[in-house]
Amino acid sequence: MANWLSIQAAAEKYGVTEGVIREWIRLNYLTISSLKRDPFEDPDPLVDADELDRVLELKSMQSYPDDETIERIPRGHLDWIYQENSRLAKKNDDLREENYLHVQWEAKLKADLDKMIELTERLNSLHQKIAEDYKSTLSSRFDIWSSFWHLLFSKKEIKT
Repeated sequence: MANWLSIQAAAEKYGVTEGVIREWIRLNYLTISSLKRDPFEDPDPLVDADELDRVLELKSMQSYPDDETIERIPRGHLDWIYQENSRLAKKNDDLREENYLHVQWEAKLKADLDKMIELTERLNSLHQKIAEDYKSTLSSRFDIWSSFWHLLFSKKEIKT
């Protein structure tokens, strides 16, 4: 249950100025309430003392020497950042694994392509040998045919 104090009473109890408390209200660090009307229209709303304790504890943490460059964040938000970092790290690991599988697949495809290129070159060399053998066979046939043709159809002189 909340412990409600006026801004003036809270400032006296905790030793901070009313302006600081109003700034924390504006930044939504503190919950306010009012008995009369809307808390944001009330010039002197009530402040939750438990939340004020929490804010003061957060502000009392020791900071690094270069405090001007460091921005304080609420612990709830810090927990969310750690959870998000963990989720993104897992996602990153999954993507690395997928990338590794793609690299392996690409290496396999490259090896298969190299084998296909080698087989194609062997096939071309065999085709050239077959073509050369066929030409030599044709040329030898034509030599036989020309000899045969010459024997059959050449004019022979008959001696009488």
